[in-house]
Amino acid sequence: MKHLYIIGNGFDIFTGLHTSYADFRRWLEREYIFVYENMKVAYNMEGDWWNNFEVNLGELDIHRYVRNFTPQAKSEGEILKLIEDKKNQKQQEVTANIHYDSACANRLRGLLDILQYCFERWVADCQSMITDPQYANIERVDSFFINFNYTDTIEWLYKIPEERVLHIHGRASKHEKLVFGHNKHPHGGIFDGADVDQTCFELSKYQKNTYEYIFKHENLPNMLADVEFVHVYGLSLSSVDENYIDWIEKNTPQDCKWEFSWFTEEDKQRIDVFVLNHWRIKDRHKLMQLNPISKEETNNGRQ
Repeated sequence: MKHLYIIGNGFDIFTGLHTSYADFRRWLEREYIFVYENMKVAYNMEGDWWNNFEVNLGELDIHRYVRNFTPQAKSEGEILKLIEDKKNQKQQEVTANIHYDSACANRLRGLLDILQYCFERWVADCQSMITDPQYANIERVDSFFINFNYTDTIEWLYKIPEERVLHIHGRASKHEKLVFGHNKHPHGGIFDGADVDQTCFELSKYQKNTYEYIFKHENLPNMLADVEFVHVYGLSLSSVDENYIDWIEKNTPQDCKWEFSWFTEEDKQRIDVFVLNHWRIKDRHKLMQLNPISKEETNNGRQ
């Protein structure tokens, strides 16, 4: 395999899909306003929070969340009645309910579960709404694609066989669970109590496990051994996906060429930081911009 393509959300946006997280915010506000409002309250979000949706998902102020959503303490009369009710229950029923069930954690779990449902609905809508796609110049022969997107842009528009596309976070058309999340390690302190611990546990379910997803294609390490060109198109190089690119950089030949697409000056700055942290590719990389070509030109592939 000569060409490895690493495809990010910027590629779908270039193609014509409305798949930015700002688009997701607008869709959520329009279609599921109650979910949007609950997210605002839970995360106390401001400004461009949605532009860094995955990163910010792991930035929940858990102590503030627990303070705000812990049910009010019961009155003395309610406590006495609860004790009396427990006495009247059978021993096995009491034993079965010893585990403390956190209302705060349950609330967060419910919110994130319905957010997952909304996210998958949104991706399905995005994929069905493309009407006038733009095409980029990619190599269709002797290439493999690691696709961070959930859509079938590569398969549908460029006719790439699906066995040469690894959807690292799930594929919407196959009704797979779509993976999104953060790279934080939420945990409470030793004296924080069960509410904080259980809320941290619920948030940790949305922590991305890099190696679980990168090895969905078991032969990938062997395939990377012969790569001559790595094309990174539309990937933001955010901290959430940093471990993936670290692994790819370490498992590709040390003489292969890298190219990164950019759209804004912020993109160029992120690329500069990435190259600075991966000094081995400093003299082997270049920057480029995606330029639209005709559909007919894609049939010829890249020369």
